[in-house]
Amino acid sequence: MLPKDELSLLRKSLESKESFQPLLRFFVQKSIEEIRAKEKDPENQLNYSNFYSAYIENYSKLHADLIFENCQSPIERIFISSLLLLFIKNGILGFSITPRLYDIEECMKNYRKNHKAILKLIENYKDDTGDFNLTNFKTFFKQKYIDIGKYTETDYYEVWEHYYIVKNFTFNSYHITIQPEFPNLKIDNKSIRPDILVWCPGNKKIRLIVECDGFQFHSSKKSFENDRKRDRLFKLKGYDVIRYSGSEIFKNPAGVSEDLYKFLKNQK
Repeated sequence: MLPKDELSLLRKSLESKESFQPLLRFFVQKSIEEIRAKEKDPENQLNYSNFYSAYIENYSKLHADLIFENCQSPIERIFISSLLLLFIKNGILGFSITPRLYDIEECMKNYRKNHKAILKLIENYKDDTGDFNLTNFKTFFKQKYIDIGKYTETDYYEVWEHYYIVKNFTFNSYHITIQPEFPNLKIDNKSIRPDILVWCPGNKKIRLIVECDGFQFHSSKKSFENDRKRDRLFKLKGYDVIRYSGSEIFKNPAGVSEDLYKFLKNQK
């Protein structure tokens, strides 16, 4: 654990978007420097570090915005912000934060379905044309789909981005969905909305509910009973459940995020 004064400074840096941004930029820059130091030919315009630099800067800003727009409590913000920094520190791109999804189970199913449909479309194109580098794919897509009104040019760019970005970087990453809705899972006729769901589009076995239990909302007998009911229902439906107390997140955010990180790495 960090010394008390350093821990206090870290916690304050994780609590708000304004204080988090300088810390995030520091982690991003250090990560880029480490990648560049490993590059065999840093002067090459097409090297990996140039791609990584552009991707990580955009990725980190987008994810920070999502954290502070969607987390409902300071404890959640501290926890997920710390987890984001840990993934950046380790030079790993496989971490994607999503906002609240109103039927998370349907969204997961559709995400995988759409992914397979896009891959099939492109693989069929390769088999039919022999154009394995997709040199003429845009012309093909325009003539076969856009010109007849089946798809738009925006659809084309979504297919293209999905193929290169989603296939290579996010399909097998950890998706952190904040405040996901489970309309079909109910306790006392009320649908369930946990704090966080961690899932992986490419690995259906990874389905982890993470609860951040602040004392203020989890100290009564009724809330204690409901928490146990929720845990049993999630486990019955094939989800793992991990609970962190608000106090342990507050006292040691880096340690808690490291604990979850290790748990996730052991699941693959």
